[in-house]
Amino acid sequence: MHWIEVNTEKDMKKLLEVFGGFHDGCLREMHLWNSYFIDEDLCMGSGEGNLNAKVIFQRQLESPSAIEVYFTQVQRMNIVSTPSNYWYSIFEATLSYKDGLYYWSDEDNFNIDSPTNEAMWISSKGIKWRNRSEWMGEELRYGCKE
Repeated sequence: MHWIEVNTEKDMKKLLEVFGGFHDGCLREMHLWNSYFIDEDLCMGSGEGNLNAKVIFQRQLESPSAIEVYFTQVQRMNIVSTPSNYWYSIFEATLSYKDGLYYWSDEDNFNIDSPTNEAMWISSKGIKWRNRSEWMGEELRYGCKE
């Protein structure tokens, strides 16, 4: 499955349209990585140092029912755990662009200029996405079960 790159306002609207504004959805799984590493000789390797994230979102509607979003060159993120006895569902997500950064949030009307600690959000220099409807259910795709 090929990646669909987000480059314009029209691309952002298309992603929100295709995935129904993330309505009745959830952030299922996330994988973070950068180019830093320690090699076999215990020396630091750095590469470009960019932080990247792949995120699986699932929703209660078809076509597509799951997507994978690739956030390139992540600048900042706020991930919030769901409290006990609380049902988590995205009602409407926000996707916007400002000063060279894309912002995704699980909160509609997300304010880029004063982000809250209650909302989940990610800012990055690039976004790509692809249909992963075959990835429904509780099986983890990036990691393993405990």
